[in-house]
Amino acid sequence: MDRRTLLTMLAAMPSLAFAPARAQPAEPTTIKFGYSPASPIASFVAANGINAFAAQQLKIDVVNASESAVMLQLVSSGQIQMAGVGIPSFLQLMALGGKLKIVSCFEYTFTDSTGHPWEAAFLAAPKDRGIKTLADLKGKRVATPGFSAAWYLALRPLLTATGVNPKDVTFLTIPFTQMRGAIMSREVDAAIITSTELVRLRQQTPVETLMTGTQMTGVKVDMSQVIVGRDDWLQQNEATVVRFVKALLKTRQYMQADIEKNNGANIKRFISEQLKFDDFLTETYYGFRAGYVGRELEYVNALDVPRSTVERYRKILADGGLLPGKGDLAFEGLFDRRYLKKAHQELGMSWDERKVEA
Repeated sequence: MDRRTLLTMLAAMPSLAFAPARAQPAEPTTIKFGYSPASPIASFVAANGINAFAAQQLKIDVVNASESAVMLQLVSSGQIQMAGVGIPSFLQLMALGGKLKIVSCFEYTFTDSTGHPWEAAFLAAPKDRGIKTLADLKGKRVATPGFSAAWYLALRPLLTATGVNPKDVTFLTIPFTQMRGAIMSREVDAAIITSTELVRLRQQTPVETLMTGTQMTGVKVDMSQVIVGRDDWLQQNEATVVRFVKALLKTRQYMQADIEKNNGANIKRFISEQLKFDDFLTETYYGFRAGYVGRELEYVNALDVPRSTVERYRKILADGGLLPGKGDLAFEGLFDRRYLKKAHQELGMSWDERKVEA
């Protein structure tokens, strides 16, 4: 076959000879993520509702665990890559030489400038127990989720400051979901109780609210959970981590718009569908834990971690003798802000350095 004939044949079959190969869609990156369904995070619920992770080419393989300590062990051992955990457990691990880093906040808890409590927990008691102040807790029984819980540890010096020896208060460890029953059966007189359980308790009896969670811990903006990962994995997978944070940021942008323009109707639908809440519990959860998104921006950049909050938790744990070991707990060694700032930059979101605590 001469050259002229070959060229003629190729010209007659352009789709075969010259058509570019069809690009295959990129496979999503899988992240094994530790999450506690017993303590649902509104922004994670909404992220699943709008497929925010899939939009960032991520597949989230949720590993359920009820305790932050368990999730931290899984992250440390490499069995999962990231997790949402409480700050006290994280600090205790880091004091023992842990190699993890915080990459962002997961969920805030605070009382806003209008006085609305977007709080995760409260110290409360039925009105018929005659408990109106901390001084009234002397000789009473109080439910706490655990003796390493920050709220419990923060409450002890507050009692001392009011003239009550903490030894004169009987603290009992009871899971949040069982506290309401323990109160109604008079097993305890007061409790450090979640906002949802507090509203359920109010359906059964008049309740006196003594303090919010942030009043107990003494911080302006608290965090119920932060996102953590093992430092070496985070550095090796920076682009993946940034996409994860971008998914959370995009979700919060969606939630803020839904709150402002739609009274949170879509957020409430996600809560109802995924958490299987009835209308009352959906509105309750929204009113305490979901409807705030955007209000925190008065104090912090989106998903940033306030230094003062972490350092306050460190002091609470240290004063309680719960920071064994000699690990470096300097804030700069606990939180790597690069992932969050890069996510902000890639999304074109503003970053106000005046909100970053020195």
